[in-house]
Amino acid sequence: MATNTAPFPALLGPHHLVHRPTSPEAFLLTAAPPVRQSFAFSGELPVTHPLFGDSPSHFHDPLIPLASLRQSMLFAALRYFRVPASRHAVVASASAAITGLEAWRRSDSRAGIVLELVMTPLDVVGGVPRGLECEAAVLIDGERCGTAASRLAFLLDGVYRNHRETGRRQSEESAAGYAAPSSSGLPLPGQVGHLHAGNVLVGLPERTGTEADAELSFPVDAEAAAGLRFEADAPDEVPPLLFLEVSRQAGLLAAAELRGFVPSHAVLSRWQATFRGFAEPGLPLRCTVREGVRRTDGRVRRDAEGRPVTELRLTFLQGSRVVARISASVLQDC
Repeated sequence: MATNTAPFPALLGPHHLVHRPTSPEAFLLTAAPPVRQSFAFSGELPVTHPLFGDSPSHFHDPLIPLASLRQSMLFAALRYFRVPASRHAVVASASAAITGLEAWRRSDSRAGIVLELVMTPLDVVGGVPRGLECEAAVLIDGERCGTAASRLAFLLDGVYRNHRETGRRQSEESAAGYAAPSSSGLPLPGQVGHLHAGNVLVGLPERTGTEADAELSFPVDAEAAAGLRFEADAPDEVPPLLFLEVSRQAGLLAAAELRGFVPSHAVLSRWQATFRGFAEPGLPLRCTVREGVRRTDGRVRRDAEGRPVTELRLTFLQGSRVVARISASVLQDC
């Protein structure tokens, strides 16, 4: 068994990534053949982190598993799967879900988190994968309570630059004829699941559509979002965690607006995203939110414990260009 402490940003307290090799050479070479491999990540859940600890909610932050999973994938790609450091790691899709709410409740004592990771190399050429898929079971203090998954693509520099330039040109051209909605200000931190105004990334929404099919359009505060950056993020890219954090903030505010949920007692319980291009810093970014399929009687869906759950569809756009589509669920703890 090989143990390594990955160069993660200050997401957690002490943390480790452990490779569980399936072949003898992995013990000797501290590397892995380009086949399915198992890992385990462990750490302490933060209490005073400026983002992950800043919440009036009674729950641990659901962003932590995906943030930890992404960092684990990047480290494993370089160390175990021999992906060259010159390749650009691009998130193609990601998802997370809470399967046991009780384990996510915060207490006065420190809690430990474990991710049981299975990573599968994709499109292997010359022993080097061009992509990596990861699925994880999430455990808090030994209790299975969630899942997380992601798929990364590793792009050559020329391919990456071409995608970026093409996307930026399309965004600029479509934004030129698009009148961005004017925001009437910022929501209070508590409305979007935070305590401090510096963590508010969305403006108050503009509402369009009918009562039965309302759409909320949230401008994203690009300057504030620039602070949501960690060690592995490129300085000229929109941080990948931005989409999850904005989904959480817009989702909580939309659930309150559309269904009367109380944000301090609500949690983003499911999140599934596919990315269709790069969002470019310096260009306006907005997030639109609609409810998913409604019941015919108009009532909100309830989970197995009888708690209200609203299903949301989120779209991230620059101009008219879609950069991400997301489905999510917000659960009201009552």
